[in-house]
Amino acid sequence: MKFIPQLENITPYVAGAPIEVVARRYGLDPRSVIKLASNESPLPPFPEVLETITQKFNDLNRYPDSECRGLKAALAERYRVTPEELIIGNGSCELLIWLSLILLEPGVEAVFSDPTFLVYEEATRARGATPVKVPLAGFDNDLEALADAVTERTRIVFLTNPHNPTGSYLPYADIAAFAARIPEDCLLVLDEAYNEYVEEPDSQVGLALRGQLPNVAVLRTFSKIYGLCGLRVGYGICSPEVREAVDKVRQPFNVNMLAQAAALKALSLEDRLQERRDQNRGGRRQLYDGLAALGLGHVETQSNFMLVDVSGLAAPADDVPEELMKRGVIVRPGRPLACPGYIRVSVGTEKENEIFLGKLAELK
Repeated sequence: MKFIPQLENITPYVAGAPIEVVARRYGLDPRSVIKLASNESPLPPFPEVLETITQKFNDLNRYPDSECRGLKAALAERYRVTPEELIIGNGSCELLIWLSLILLEPGVEAVFSDPTFLVYEEATRARGATPVKVPLAGFDNDLEALADAVTERTRIVFLTNPHNPTGSYLPYADIAAFAARIPEDCLLVLDEAYNEYVEEPDSQVGLALRGQLPNVAVLRTFSKIYGLCGLRVGYGICSPEVREAVDKVRQPFNVNMLAQAAALKALSLEDRLQERRDQNRGGRRQLYDGLAALGLGHVETQSNFMLVDVSGLAAPADDVPEELMKRGVIVRPGRPLACPGYIRVSVGTEKENEIFLGKLAELK
């Protein structure tokens, strides 16, 4: 086989290990293993969503609506946009790939922070474009340096807020000033996968910014607070021009029937999200307090995950993830995320957080 040369510089995305794999590897009861590695919601979908999914089982011999008309109509009403400004994907990762397909090619560039969500670089390199990686300022996106990195060759700027993997959050007044510096022929992609967890009063300003600037696209997902990771459905709000270009590269029937039905029902239960925000806030506080009691540092977060400084443990920092897995707790190693000395841990239930803190204490 003669594969395209771009593949030589791409490292495959490595997800958090599944519970079943860790249980088999270390001889553990799967029921005793907790997964805090993938920024998933620790809570299942709402019961009404599960009921909606089961009602669709008898229709699975039919293709789903390729245009996601029902979901687009509901999202358009929610955000006061038109269906022509919406793209729906098999998770927001698919949207990132589509945007790369329509804008990137050899000889052009994509700008993003370093470290950040790994798919930005993968999608850029797969198109033969050049990734321009800008170091963080501490744990924050460095907007001044990002803006300075934009040239006439830049076609996309990827910006995630809250930031992944650090969980930090930038005020949208700063992001608006940054967006004003982006050339009109360059797309600013605001990846807001964790937006529903944010408790700052300006959390919806990104959508207003999208309404003001046609070269801004806002991406969100049902995989996080809605608890629908397993069905994979995300959406983007963009200009009709961008949506039309995406339709030319989008696979037909890309979002399955169950995912569309579940997302539509979940969207109708928006008033129930506050209880999940409250649960996440309480979990963050539990982890903050527990880590402080252990003498371990962390990065303040506006998401459902956080970086934990494990450099002060008896075990070497790079060994901590495996030591925790041996004890039935799955977390994300920091080094592959360009955060050596740290682990990334998702906010779990009260019981899961308690178990995690207890296992960390065993490594002191």
